[in-house]
Amino acid sequence: GQYVRGQWPEKVADDAALRRAVLAPVASPAPAGLDAYGGILAVAFDAGGWFRVARRNGRWWLVTPDGHGFFSLGVNAVTATGGRSYVAGRETMFRDLPPASAAWAAFRGTGDDRRGEQGAGRGRRFAHGTWFDFGAANLTRVDGADWLACWRTRTLARLAGWGFNTLGAWSDPALGAAHRLAFTRSLEIRGGFGNVATGHDWWGRMPDPFDPRFAAAAERAAIEATRGVRDDPWLLGYFVDNELPWAAPGPDGRWALARGTLHGEARSAAKQAFIAELKRRYATPERLAEAWGMPITDWSALEAVNFPAPAPQAAHPAIAADYSAWLTRYAEVYFATVATALRRHDPHHLLLGGRFAATTPEVITAAAAHADVLSFNVYADLPGHGLDLTLLRRLDRPLLVSEFHFGSDDRGPFGKGLVSVWTEAGRGPAYARYVAAAADEPQLVGAHWFQYADQPVTGRLLDGENAHIGLVAITDVPFAGFTRAVQAANAQVRASLG
Repeated sequence: GQYVRGQWPEKVADDAALRRAVLAPVASPAPAGLDAYGGILAVAFDAGGWFRVARRNGRWWLVTPDGHGFFSLGVNAVTATGGRSYVAGRETMFRDLPPASAAWAAFRGTGDDRRGEQGAGRGRRFAHGTWFDFGAANLTRVDGADWLACWRTRTLARLAGWGFNTLGAWSDPALGAAHRLAFTRSLEIRGGFGNVATGHDWWGRMPDPFDPRFAAAAERAAIEATRGVRDDPWLLGYFVDNELPWAAPGPDGRWALARGTLHGEARSAAKQAFIAELKRRYATPERLAEAWGMPITDWSALEAVNFPAPAPQAAHPAIAADYSAWLTRYAEVYFATVATALRRHDPHHLLLGGRFAATTPEVITAAAAHADVLSFNVYADLPGHGLDLTLLRRLDRPLLVSEFHFGSDDRGPFGKGLVSVWTEAGRGPAYARYVAAAADEPQLVGAHWFQYADQPVTGRLLDGENAHIGLVAITDVPFAGFTRAVQAANAQVRASLG
């Protein structure tokens, strides 16, 4: 799974070198001054038995079940299955690709990631057929038949040694069950409910929370997410969905969901709800036509597919006002439905928000009324450069950076990630600056790195991403300079907060 035509310090040449590099001990004395969950003993609250949030002296905290302040330093996608990449149709690209024999059968599979409604990976040529799991194959070369258990033990020890205290989204559930680090779960709401196209549907279209089938899907998602963990004190909380298209890029991106709702078909539950709102507000189509500056002589005009919903303009301020009200209601119904379903099945743990990427003030404000923590995937040099801190400070809710990273292109994979530095040597200082700034912001209660291991050189299954953004390589070899810097930065965060 390594790039053939490059050389770098962590690259391995044979199985013996692989075993030496992977099994090298991590020098990591246990951090002092922490409770069993990683909470800071010097920051004491009442013990409540579950993770919760609390505000003290102008600062928000996560609080451990034992009653100590907890700043969540997490890692996403801590899993042994991230090294899968499609090989069908491009076998000649690989040198020494293991044959399709019984010895390697466990690391081969088939899939299809040609997803019509997703912008991510659209137009990929190699998105289906046979894949090979290079990462797991490397682990079996190191540990033999018991590779998965060995990987789990080693990975938990590494993460704790590097100063992390949380398993972020999409991590192996068995790691959380080991009760070494706090862990998270995700409500992934899937089903046959309606949706709304915004024009920026990177991971798919926006769920339609006005469709009664959405509430049923949220109920099923809550049942699944809470199964087996409802009474687990090590569970930090639940995320819901990921990077939904609440908005789109560009100057008018704030209004993409509102305009997309009106562009939809007449049978759309969201569209019918929006039309009903406009009828209540304006009473007659002529009054709406005057407010929006466009010819509307009958309410049935709004029923048309691809109705030309106007862009907001200074001459007609009612357009922006109506869209803003609609975004508020849309988000209110979505988050109220999710929160009700989750709390019906787990009243103990935190709702950690929607992992926002693109969002609007209306959506954030509505989410703040239902989520215990607002989570944002903030790909920027510093967290404050990717957050609307003016709005968020006014709302005064705890915030979590649910994804960030820094990549480079000098360790094999061609991709540099969403935020890059020139070389591997720059990743450690960039990480340290980011988490220090996060700890300095009184509303931020944590930051989660994306992701544990590098993505395959030939692209991950989901969308072909192939970035060097890991703490470890696809060989499970740690990037020693980076992880030393991470360990030091995490220790400094704890010291600054305690």
